[in-house]
Amino acid sequence: MEKFQGWTATLSNGENVWESPPVPGERYAWQKLITRLNNENLKITSLRVQRGRVTLHALSQKACDGYYQAYDKHKALISGEETLRQGCGSVIGDKVFIQWIDENGNVWSDIRPFGMEKPHTTLRDT
Repeated sequence: MEKFQGWTATLSNGENVWESPPVPGERYAWQKLITRLNNENLKITSLRVQRGRVTLHALSQKACDGYYQAYDKHKALISGEETLRQGCGSVIGDKVFIQWIDENGNVWSDIRPFGMEKPHTTLRDT
């Protein structure tokens, strides 16, 4: 059996929610989760991303204001090679601290302004 790949969120009611594959014509799993959190007055208490043997963890809910999750295509300037990467992270004030992993297992960190990344956060409706 293949190991799960994608994000897992633990909710304030103790439930774990796993990323599901996209369905044409429907919103992405992260968008559905954000809507559910708002409708059911729930919060994420833990967020992680699993890719291969690597698990990335966002900060605990006590250490951050919200959570971030997104996919991104990265194109190398010199070679022109494109790689798909997935990130999870934590919102602290006006910054988003993101850990990225690409399809080759490479991991790196990034800090971005909250304003530019708000749609990918649990704070998007605030």
